[in-house]
Amino acid sequence: MEMHDAPAKPVSAGKLGFWQQRAWLWVVAAGLDVYILGFVIGLQPSGPLCGSPLFPNSRAAEQLDFAQGGVGAAARCYRTIEADSVPVWILMAVGVGLVLTGVVVRIVRIRLFGGSAGAEKAGPSQ
Repeated sequence: MEMHDAPAKPVSAGKLGFWQQRAWLWVVAAGLDVYILGFVIGLQPSGPLCGSPLFPNSRAAEQLDFAQGGVGAAARCYRTIEADSVPVWILMAVGVGLVLTGVVVRIVRIRLFGGSAGAEKAGPSQ
């Protein structure tokens, strides 16, 4: 004996305001902002002779070490870059997470409410 479920009917969006319907867009925009902020901070040099967390080239510090007999400038630069890279990668990961969260919210919202509220106003299609 087979059981058949009735097809799911979309639930109407109800009396959701404009900002509740577009909240996913704000989450995606915030995620992009946080990601860009992390990228910009990651491009800032970690010291006067050091590279940045996203471009850790500290050739000037290495040349200073070579010229002055190993004063430790390169090692200090790389330690500083490693310490500075933690918040950069955290910001970038949070940004990507917010974008993915906003997209998932939009997909779930489409599945639950059967499309946008604007589709109900358009009238029946012929």
